[in-house]
Amino acid sequence: MDSHTLRVLEFSEMLHHLAAEAASVLGRQRADELYPSPDPDVVVRRLAETRESCELLRQGPLPGLGRVQDIRGLLARAAVPGVRLSPQELLAVADTLDAASHLRRHLREVSVPLPALSRIAAGLTPPAELSGEIRRCITPDGAVTDTASPALCRLRAEARRSREAVREALQELLQAPRLQAVLAEPVITLRNDRYVIPVTPGYRTHLEGIVQDQSASGQTLFLEPLSVVERNNAIRRLEREAEAEGDRVLGELTSAVRASGPASASTVEALADLDLILAKARLAERWHAAEPRILREGALRLLDARHPLLVERRRDRGQAGGEGEVVPIDVTVGPDARVLVITGPNTGGKTVALKTVGLAALMAQSGLFIPASPDSEVPVYDPVYADIGDEQSIAQDLSTFSAHVARLRTILLEAGPKSLVLLDEIGAGTDPGEGSALGNAVLEALAGRGCHVLATTHLDAVKAFVAQDPRMVNAAVEFDLDSLRPLYTLHIGLPGRSFAIDMACRLGIPPTIIQRSRELLGDSGAEVTALLGRLHAQEQRRERDAVEAARERAAASAARQAAEKLAADLRDQVATVRAQARQLVAGIAAEARRRAEAVVADLARGGSIREAREAIRGVSQAAEARLAELPVADAVPASEAAPAQVEPGQRVWVRHLGQAGTVLSTLEAQGLVEVQLPVGKTRVPLEALAPVPATVAPAAPRSDGGITWTAGAGDSLAAEINVIGCTVEEGTGRVQRYLEDAALGGLSRVRIIHGKGTGRLRRGIAELLKSHPLVAGFQIASFEEGGSGATNVDLGTREAGESAPERPASPRVGTG
Repeated sequence: MDSHTLRVLEFSEMLHHLAAEAASVLGRQRADELYPSPDPDVVVRRLAETRESCELLRQGPLPGLGRVQDIRGLLARAAVPGVRLSPQELLAVADTLDAASHLRRHLREVSVPLPALSRIAAGLTPPAELSGEIRRCITPDGAVTDTASPALCRLRAEARRSREAVREALQELLQAPRLQAVLAEPVITLRNDRYVIPVTPGYRTHLEGIVQDQSASGQTLFLEPLSVVERNNAIRRLEREAEAEGDRVLGELTSAVRASGPASASTVEALADLDLILAKARLAERWHAAEPRILREGALRLLDARHPLLVERRRDRGQAGGEGEVVPIDVTVGPDARVLVITGPNTGGKTVALKTVGLAALMAQSGLFIPASPDSEVPVYDPVYADIGDEQSIAQDLSTFSAHVARLRTILLEAGPKSLVLLDEIGAGTDPGEGSALGNAVLEALAGRGCHVLATTHLDAVKAFVAQDPRMVNAAVEFDLDSLRPLYTLHIGLPGRSFAIDMACRLGIPPTIIQRSRELLGDSGAEVTALLGRLHAQEQRRERDAVEAARERAAASAARQAAEKLAADLRDQVATVRAQARQLVAGIAAEARRRAEAVVADLARGGSIREAREAIRGVSQAAEARLAELPVADAVPASEAAPAQVEPGQRVWVRHLGQAGTVLSTLEAQGLVEVQLPVGKTRVPLEALAPVPATVAPAAPRSDGGITWTAGAGDSLAAEINVIGCTVEEGTGRVQRYLEDAALGGLSRVRIIHGKGTGRLRRGIAELLKSHPLVAGFQIASFEEGGSGATNVDLGTREAGESAPERPASPRVGTG
């Protein structure tokens, strides 16, 4: 990218806002140095880093980088033997290394994967103990600590004791009666780093010593008594030794910095990169920017794009909403029409559209999100050229037109198929006829090279030329025909009018001048203007129709969704009723089994069969009463009406149970129908029945040896069950149910035919019989009855905890 393009697109101002989001001087330096890359791989990597940093910011607050400093110069100085860094410089190294350690630890602890940032964070290699050693030896205000070395600690302690001894000796002199006449003031002070007392010029007859200083008037002399001279000398010697030891400590710390040079330098570079990337994420949040899709080649497609600097200026003025909102634009260039020429009135937003596109491309190629829809697509350009604004130069003796021509010359020499070219007011600044011809030739040449070109113009000849070339397309900035105010939106496909005469009229030019200007425009110009006006009016009507059609489609879609929701709710209601039915049937079955066990137990204790049958009928009536509690809900289409009448043996669908059954009888007096269901009998109203749905499988005859029994007068039950071919689990389950039915049916002995086979089924049934409470005993059948392929079972009761005995083969089975 050349400096001219970056300047006219205000790239440096955008970088200024980016630098403001950086936390450290390193990040701000990196922001100022940021440059768009023409390499698609670099662009994709940069955007991935920004994307991950946005995710990192969403995870919570980050360790502060505000104390990070640019210590690269300090590292370079420390690398020179003999150089000693100052305490403040060493603290700057420690601050920077500590920040790196905290950031590295934070990146390792976040819960989301950050591969791109992790690669950069791998450069964070602060020496493990250097920062801690610096802080141990240097206080926050830059002094070497007493504990920096044992020698320094000793020397400073001796110096403190010596100073205290000198002060005590001088304090005695101040209190001596013989000296009161010559003391200027009873205080101890320092002159030339030596402890002294203030005396008058007549001191010599009272006290011997060395005058270290005197007041401006000469009336006060600062005397070092001879009695403390040696002690003051000792203090100075100890202080010099302590200072030398402190310098030695600083030298050792500088040597440690020198040894850590490569690791510290890598850490500084990684900190700078990470601070810049985090600044990109913060700027994306500030501008509500999104990541565009990056293309190696293809069409430029910006959706809801806003110029970021306009966004920032509106923000600074407190105009984030209402009429101050930046109006977004949609721009598409390519794949067929690679030249887009924007036309329309002044102040309508033509130049802003060019700058929006150009700056969006530069930002994306710098790894910055753009203020546009995430559905936007941006090719990687190499490079971007811009000829925007008034480039006249008095110093270079260039007019506006000459400056534009000079810029066009550079573009025509360098632009290629990967270039984006932005041309503001092409052909302007000279005779309209010649300017139009030159502009058309330039557009044609750039289209032939495959460049993406956005240009603006007021020239009708350019608009007409563009309309005839399939590689080019006109676009207009929208304008309110009633108020003659720009709408700052872009409409692709139609050329725009300049509205110069209309705007002049609105701005107060006398009507006679307006009328004369229309006359001078001529018939052809008036016809073109009228044609453009009609086209725009038609387009506005088409857009209104499109909006109305979209509104109707939305209403139809909403109605369809409401209908689908209603259908779903009905399906849910049916499912709920079915679930209730299943729960109710399961409860009925459990209750029936419990009562049946009670009847069996009663029979085992000698109860009568008649009482048992009465109890069973009570179970049946209770089941019918509970089934009647269910709400009626159609499980078949509502169009399937209830049959007018039913006959015994007819298959029907019980709506509220969602089950098929067989009609047993009709109870006309009660208006009920008795139906046999898989789980038992029930009585329901005729309107609760419907034809069996086609999706329900027909009832199959039972031929698997299973047993069905219902209580009632004259009921009979087979004295044997055949479970040959069943698994152990299936067979024992059937035998379990059969034994309960047999006990209820009054049988005292039954036969279980299980076959010989491997013997597993026989052994499983034997284990069941041993623990079954209704089994008094069992034995293998006689040879005539099947031998080991069958088992005879005696039904009865036994003591709790006893196992049913397995007896020798028994005589033939019969009913009791």
